[in-house]
Amino acid sequence: MALLLNPKVWAALVVALVLGLAGAFLYRAGKAVVRNDFDAYKIAQQEARILADRARTQRAEARQTTVDKEARDGQQQIASLEAERDAARADGDSLRSAIRTATSRAGSPPRAASTGPGEPGPDALGMFADLLERADSRAEAVASFADRLRIAGTVCERSYDALTAP
Repeated sequence: MALLLNPKVWAALVVALVLGLAGAFLYRAGKAVVRNDFDAYKIAQQEARILADRARTQRAEARQTTVDKEARDGQQQIASLEAERDAARADGDSLRSAIRTATSRAGSPPRAASTGPGEPGPDALGMFADLLERADSRAEAVASFADRLRIAGTVCERSYDALTAP
């Protein structure tokens, strides 16, 4: 009990209490500062993420715009090619018509010898006209296919070059 009456003990208890309260206050203040700093960090990270998302969206839109432009250009080239092909087809049809007319005017030339008993073989001019017509139609199909492939390859190459350019 004598210990409780000693003023030095009371002074030490008061000092310990003051130091404890000051430590708790400083701990809470430091914790609030850290929380504020962390909240500011989270806000900065969210803003950076939003800006990065916007930039990524803009880049994707620019790429898609470039690809769409190249696709439209390719479609225009194909339309131009088809118009030229139709004009060439009309010219070819008139040429084939002229060949048929010339063949019919020529009359029936002597026919080729038959390969077997019976009727003679077809006339050489008519056979040549038919052969020319079939070869022309097949060449037209192959050329049309090749031109479409060339245009598609060019569009693809230009799209790739536009997308990979810095």
